[in-house]
Amino acid sequence: MLGPRSLATARLGALLLVLGGCQSFPTSPSRIPADELSAGGYSLTLIVSELQMHLHDDTYRTSRAMTADGRNVFAMALWRIERAQRLRSMAPAEWENVDIVFEQARARALDRLRRYPEAAEAYERVSVTGSLLAEQATEGAHVMRRFARYSGPSVDPIRVPEDELAFLDTRVEQWRDLAWEYRGTPYEPLAREEAEAWEMLRVDWIARNRGPEEAIKACRWLVERNHASKLYAKHLIQLGDLYAEAAQRVHLRSRAKLVPFNADRYEALLDQALAAYELAGEARKPGPRREALMKIQALLAYHQGTFGHAQ
Repeated sequence: MLGPRSLATARLGALLLVLGGCQSFPTSPSRIPADELSAGGYSLTLIVSELQMHLHDDTYRTSRAMTADGRNVFAMALWRIERAQRLRSMAPAEWENVDIVFEQARARALDRLRRYPEAAEAYERVSVTGSLLAEQATEGAHVMRRFARYSGPSVDPIRVPEDELAFLDTRVEQWRDLAWEYRGTPYEPLAREEAEAWEMLRVDWIARNRGPEEAIKACRWLVERNHASKLYAKHLIQLGDLYAEAAQRVHLRSRAKLVPFNADRYEALLDQALAAYELAGEARKPGPRREALMKIQALLAYHQGTFGHAQ
């Protein structure tokens, strides 16, 4: 038995089949019929079906799909859809099935691009059409309104720095709750991406406003909670940077005669930094591997100078 989402997908597929063979849309001088419609060489069916291929991509775990020339698949789909809509030049009151499918596809592209307010408006336009897609669009509009509410700035004034940290904490938990609520749906990866992005902002805030110890703790929490993320190696490199910075502070404070050189503390922090970089170096992507290797080499070079000074 098909679930609600599978049924909605089947309905969209059925509409695409109908539209793909449709030859009799009424036309006017300003309206291009569906069977002649194309955008950048792409037919109606190809535009929407290509988008559908990636709607269930887990963009939290894997990088967003790219076209052959290196452009974001969803951004390109949106451009083609909006161009086709301009070619059709149809007011919502005059929409036919093809226009409804286009607007639903446009809404899906917008929500994949995390443009939540615009996606909600597009879904709402489809939801009032009474088409087979109206039920799915109503649900999409509801989800996008919630996402839009949690993606914006604080509605309460930020009077002191601690208010900003409290706001970031709240946002992280709100998005994690949404990810749990929408687990197993195409909305879960979006919510996880948002939770991760807000937690990255939280780590940056603590690194700027608190000591390295608290920043390390916050970054470790970020790493642990996002082990499955496509940005996992990036988080490990940031953690390594924080440990390396803390080790350098131990060295520099001793050179400034502020405190005696604590070799055990220095070496423990150095080991943690190297361990984080080495884990990041195991990433499959060449970029993080190269960056991690460079970080290791730079830190070891610094250590050689520090060790000689300490001796």
